[in-house]
Amino acid sequence: MHEFGITSRIVDAVSRIAQENGGARVVRVDLLIGQLTFLSVPQVKLAYDFLARGTLLEGSELSVQEVAGRVRCSECQREREVTVNLSQGADALLSPLPLFSCSECGGKVTVIKGKECQIAGVALEV
Repeated sequence: MHEFGITSRIVDAVSRIAQENGGARVVRVDLLIGQLTFLSVPQVKLAYDFLARGTLLEGSELSVQEVAGRVRCSECQREREVTVNLSQGADALLSPLPLFSCSECGGKVTVIKGKECQIAGVALEV
C-alpha cells in the first residue's frame, strides 16, 4: 500500500506550510490525484485521517479531485483519455497493471496526463 507513504509526505508538506504561517490550524487540503498513479482515494483519505491525528491537520477536510489519464501515440500522434478501474476485491493485488497502446495504430503511447499527485490548495484558520 503505497498510499500511506505518499500521504505521509503530503501531511509533512502541509504541516510545514502551517508552521510557516505561524502554526495556523489547517481547515482544508485540496489534492489532485491522477488515475494513473494507481492510488486508492479511499485509502489516501484513511491514511490522511490517521496521520493528521495530533497535528495541525487534525479535523481538517481532505478534498480529492481525480484527474483522468490521457495518452498520446508516438506514431500517429492521436490523443485519447484512458480510465483505470482498480477492483477493491481480494484479487486486486494479483491483477497486472494495464499496458497502454494506441487503439488506432497499436503504437507506443506516452502518458501526458493522469500521473499527478499534488497539493492544489491549503486553507488555514485565520
